[in-house]
Amino acid sequence: MNKFPVTAPGVHFDQERDMNSAFLEALALARPDPGGGAAAAHSAALALALLEKVVRLEHQRQGPASNPGFPWDDLLARVNVVSAALLRLQEEDVKAYFSLAKALTAADPEALAPALEEAVACPLRIMQQAQDGLVLMAQVGAGCGVHLISDVLVACELLGAAFRGAHHIARANLPLMRRDFKRAVWVEELTLTVTAIEAELLQVRAELLRRQACP
Repeated sequence: MNKFPVTAPGVHFDQERDMNSAFLEALALARPDPGGGAAAAHSAALALALLEKVVRLEHQRQGPASNPGFPWDDLLARVNVVSAALLRLQEEDVKAYFSLAKALTAADPEALAPALEEAVACPLRIMQQAQDGLVLMAQVGAGCGVHLISDVLVACELLGAAFRGAHHIARANLPLMRRDFKRAVWVEELTLTVTAIEAELLQVRAELLRRQACP
């Protein structure tokens, strides 16, 4: 039996107006915005979109009768929350860059300090949302059919690229900060966060690969 709904290829996809094309075209322009931070958030949003697809497919395929008690509705709502946060962060990263560039150009110390903080805090928030996505990914991977594990693994790799990329952006802004207590706090928080997410990613990926190998 075919486990997938049969429709014409790409029937729900408008190739002439790809929802991501505007961002990708803007990203390719010879200007600093949007930049790496927004790209990291976009990568994470792609991962969550793929995860949402798996949740919707399994909710439709399994239904309450075949997998009673599995929280597909709850997972869908939580995936949507993280997705929305990532799309907001994609925009916030651009605003953070503009604030920082403006403060640097004006050589305004009072404006520079908060702008620098936000230039580090925004990519950190992207990392944290990617971490929330990994938690959801583990649950989806535990409940979905084996035929969809490869899609969850693609989402896993996208999230990995997203949080590592956001970490690079945050670290790149640290040298602009004064060497003081606040900078040390940011360094510690970034280090702890990236270490924790790396460990979680390895664990989630290993479990997904185990399920894929042993259907």
